Amino acid sequence: MRKHYYFLFTSDDGTVWRLSCNRKRLIQIGAATAVFFILFTGLGLRSAALGVQSVSLSAKVAALERQLAVKDTELLAQQQRGQMEQERLEAKVAALTSEKDTIMATAVRELSSRSALIDEMLTKIGLNPEIADIGDNPNQAQANANIGGPFIAPQSPAANLLNRADLSLATLSRLPLGMPTYGSLTSPFGNRTDPLNGRRAFHAGIDFKTNSHGRVFATADGVVKQAGWNGNFGRYVEIDHENGYSTAYAHLRKFTVKAGKRVQRGEVIGYVGSSGRSTGPHLHYELRYQGLAMNPHQYIRIDETIRVQKQQKLRKR
Repeated sequence: MRKHYYFLFTSDDGTVWRLSCNRKRLIQIGAATAVFFILFTGLGLRSAALGVQSVSLSAKVAALERQLAVKDTELLAQQQRGQMEQERLEAKVAALTSEKDTIMATAVRELSSRSALIDEMLTKIGLNPEIADIGDNPNQAQANANIGGPFIAPQSPAANLLNRADLSLATLSRLPLGMPTYGSLTSPFGNRTDPLNGRRAFHAGIDFKTNSHGRVFATADGVVKQAGWNGNFGRYVEIDHENGYSTAYAHLRKFTVKAGKRVQRGEVIGYVGSSGRSTGPHLHYELRYQGLAMNPHQYIRIDETIRVQKQQKLRKR
């Protein structure tokens, strides 16, 4: 005999409903209810887990976004610093370029002024500044008709001025300029009355009166051609300046150089004396060009002019 189970349901108005169910059906309903509950609970737990995971991921995304924002801010700041540094360097380069241009302009003016002064000095002693730099090769101008080679663009004005000044200074260094000793001029260049016999004679140099210990200086770079006794000149030094010019220093008390020695302008080559045909301690100084006697006083005045120019320039500074 099967057992039946009844489920009674009543409404507010007193109506009663009865539901009968055997044991097998009840077990099936219970099993279905249990399965539904388990599935519902599982889905709820899964949904909760997904919700927690979503919150965690959202938090991570937010953290990453904050980090990215910080990095963007740092990158922007770094770019701004880089831009500022670039602008600073560009300003520094511009300032240095301006300073360089100013220095170059000043140097060009100085070189131009010195070159003009050198040309003026060369002109005063009868040398053409355009050909004075040829030096020991007087045939250089004619040789230009038989030369060749690749074309090279001309140098800048500053470089040309510098080269010109260097060449002119090299020329001047071998021109006998300035005083050969410290003393007063007692006998000029040219015709005079001979101090020993009273007759008219040509004086091929100039005489400086000074004490017998006065130093004698080379008036230009060159090579000692002779150093020894030379008749009426007494103890005598002659210097070849290797550009057609030579200078002679006579009546020395003693000399301090030997033939073949290379000397520079201002170097001591001996001491004033009264050796040879002389009336007292003095220096007889001669200047020759291509063997012809020249007036040394003209060259001494050039050195005086250069010293005056330097003093004026120092005062301006």
